[in-house]
Amino acid sequence: MTDDLATRLKTAGAFDTPWLKEQLRNWDVTPEQKKADFMEHMYKCSGRTNGLYTGLWQDFCIREAGPIMRDQFFEMMEAVRLYEEDQLQAVS
Repeated sequence: MTDDLATRLKTAGAFDTPWLKEQLRNWDVTPEQKKADFMEHMYKCSGRTNGLYTGLWQDFCIREAGPIMRDQFFEMMEAVRLYEEDQLQAVS
């Protein structure tokens, strides 16, 4: 986060706490979006329809070896992106 944005967040309430300022200053959008994307993937794979994400990672780790599958998921997404941009040829 830029210092300018941090300055603009100096409003009354929770945005004025030193802890939150530090969190936002170190925020990196790309890995945070990847976390959200993967959580949505896990939710869909779980078959849940109740909107609850509690215990989702633990269930996923037990069923699908979570850390390994997470890495493979992002490798697959990158391969799809490259293929769609005609930078990767399909394997026959």
